Amino acid sequence: MPQMFKLPPAHAGAVVAAATVALAGCLTASPASAASSGHVYSSGKGAEGWYYYGSERVYACDIKSDGYQAVTQVFSKDDRLLVTVTDTRNNGSCSWKKPTLFEGTHKIRACVQKGSAKPKKCGTKRSWYVD
Repeated sequence: MPQMFKLPPAHAGAVVAAATVALAGCLTASPASAASSGHVYSSGKGAEGWYYYGSERVYACDIKSDGYQAVTQVFSKDDRLLVTVTDTRNNGSCSWKKPTLFEGTHKIRACVQKGSAKPKKCGTKRSWYVD
């Protein structure tokens, strides 16, 4: 079952600042920084998703009150679906899963979905390398 997390508003700015500093350091460091997918969005920006190497988690965030739930999908380099994370509420929290992703190229995308229908309004798949 997906886990939920919520940052208190006072801490959110500190987290963003720390992440910005960490990212700036990684950009000048080794290629290990390529292990994070970066943020992806559904078309229409109703869903946001990403993989973060520090926690080895895949996140899905419903970021628009539109009656849809957010879906983040991770695929192998040959487009085999590996994991799906769903977030059902636009409430400032995100859902996550901690899958086992082996070293190599993966693809990630964010979509929206109503109930158990097929995901739609999917953004472009972004490739990244897990090391």
